[in-house]
Amino acid sequence: MGNGGCDTGVCNVDTAHLLAKSDHDARCSLHLVTKQMAVLITLYQFFGKSSEQMVEFLQSSVGIVHKNHAESITSYIKESVDEELKDTDSSKPTQKKRLTFCVEGNISVGKTTFLQRIANETIELRDLVEIVPEPIDKWQDVGPDHFNILDAFYAEPHRYAYTFQNYVFVTRVMQERESQSGIKPLRLMERSVFSDRMVFVRAVHEANWMNEMEISIYDSWFDPVVSSLPGLIPDGFIYLRASPDTCHKRMMHRRRSEEGGVTLDYLQGLHEKHESWLLPSKGSGSGILSVSQLPMHMEGSLPPEIQDRVFYLEGNHMHSSIQKVPALVLDCEPDIDFNKDIEAKRQYARQVAEFFEFVKKKKEEAPSEQLSADKGRMNPQVMLPNRGRLWVPEGNPFAGSPMNMDFRRAMSSYIST
Repeated sequence: MGNGGCDTGVCNVDTAHLLAKSDHDARCSLHLVTKQMAVLITLYQFFGKSSEQMVEFLQSSVGIVHKNHAESITSYIKESVDEELKDTDSSKPTQKKRLTFCVEGNISVGKTTFLQRIANETIELRDLVEIVPEPIDKWQDVGPDHFNILDAFYAEPHRYAYTFQNYVFVTRVMQERESQSGIKPLRLMERSVFSDRMVFVRAVHEANWMNEMEISIYDSWFDPVVSSLPGLIPDGFIYLRASPDTCHKRMMHRRRSEEGGVTLDYLQGLHEKHESWLLPSKGSGSGILSVSQLPMHMEGSLPPEIQDRVFYLEGNHMHSSIQKVPALVLDCEPDIDFNKDIEAKRQYARQVAEFFEFVKKKKEEAPSEQLSADKGRMNPQVMLPNRGRLWVPEGNPFAGSPMNMDFRRAMSSYIST
């Protein structure tokens, strides 16, 4: 130890020996104590935050001779613990959790246009939403050998259906984690793990591209993984709805190379599965829908522009984690040039913004007891306008196909930890 100051190289000798010396040595010891704060804080908390016991320990076990040195170090530790508790005080207001909507719809229904042109380019939404597009680039470039698993699936669906759907789920989990720290109030995600299970996995299974063993394996991990990752469960769905014929024409127009083998029949099957999930019908094409009753305290809260197209998902075929999640159905049948029809673009944007405000209000104002009481409460069957077909403002309604409501629900035999 030199006369001029603390040589940190010398200070790295035995701490107890240094702390027992002079006032100068005590300052050097405090320098070392700072580097060992985690251990000393643990000891201080072990003593029940008792300054007297900590001082006694420093004197008897560490070998600090002077009580005032031990008291100074204890005071320093106490201040550090108090500051840490202040930073993590649960009484402080926490940052409000932003909402997540998943945008669903058939292949080529117009999800990319909706996300890029409507959500990104309108004054109603551009400052409200963060867009999370479907991770197609990850499916087209896998690993150091740059495998295109999307292309492989379309080329040999019997061989790659399970592999592709498994990887799709993994990339959605990665995408959710990567996008969860955004600051905008609404996160719009293109599709979800639920459309994977309710639509695409069902489709490949019914086409015998995924065998019974593979569907059982998929189901065995789907439930526990979703249950352990609440970020995957959205606050609402937006269903972009168009006929299979319209989707097929748009697919032919965009000519994505991997989709060359996608047929109109395949799109018809996907459309029916979207309908049975997001617009569940009863009675073999009768057009009668079972629509959940809005919670009593929310009656009349829907803006007129969306009051006939918002309802809650429910049914025995529905995954338990999305029961009672609200869905907004938007008509995407017309071909609209959004470069010219600015008002149409803004109309879509207003509907999404109003849906956001509705869901936000529901979450902020609805007491959990009321939501529990409303769970399972249903209206009598109600007939939709236009003889049961979906009402679309300023557009032509089209009838949905009868739905096959059978669905092998994912049942887990184990509990995730």
